[in-house]
Amino acid sequence: MLKTMKLAAAVAVLPTFLCLAMPARADDDAGTLVKKAVDNLPKVPLEATLKLTPPQGEAREVALSSKMIEGKRASYLEVMQPEALQGIRFLFLERPGAESEQYMKIAAAPKAVKVSGQIRKNPFLESTFYVSDLVEPIVDDYTYEFVGEGGIGGRAVKQIKATPKHPDGEIYGSTIISIDPADLIVLKREFYDKDGKPFKEWSVDVVEEVDGILTIRDQRMKNLRDGTESRLETVDIKYNGDVPDMIFSPNYLRR
Repeated sequence: MLKTMKLAAAVAVLPTFLCLAMPARADDDAGTLVKKAVDNLPKVPLEATLKLTPPQGEAREVALSSKMIEGKRASYLEVMQPEALQGIRFLFLERPGAESEQYMKIAAAPKAVKVSGQIRKNPFLESTFYVSDLVEPIVDDYTYEFVGEGGIGGRAVKQIKATPKHPDGEIYGSTIISIDPADLIVLKREFYDKDGKPFKEWSVDVVEEVDGILTIRDQRMKNLRDGTESRLETVDIKYNGDVPDMIFSPNYLRR
């Protein structure tokens, strides 16, 4: 959950990784703090180059463009390297309070396909990130409670347990989210399976301010079951550029 809090978090993914500075109030409850962190994801257009290093094989270079269109976040990703994966494209269309839409196009296929169901639980480009990890959550689909406090990278964090209200279709049984309430940035997510056992762990290594926006430049996702790990780096990022609306269409994936 709380996902790119975006790749575009970065990405995470996708804005998993981007947050603006707007301090929380001391009397915020757990659900309010999570909602503020999600609402605080950047709403300006952005273009980025991402480097995704899977547990095995070559690193993937991914071009990301993201933009708010009619109040909805749209993210387009295209694999640039390695050559064997060139032509793989993704489109994520976020809908506040509703299920997001995800589309995928591979070079050999004539059409883009809508990603749903079990496919969302598959590894993203053979990494330890799942496709479902890269889009914003529907905040109201979970219950929240404070479970502790701590520190990460010199930042004080509040730890919040998120539990799905309708667990049948969910990958994770619960998630512990560590949020810096001062800057409203998520620095760690601990995923548990439906038996309450540790499953995966997402963490932030580097946060930098870019054009006045706190940006996650380096993040990792560990699979605690098999010991594998993937790294996602934001190599380059530009905010407030001229990102055309036309690229955020399933038809554009077919070009």
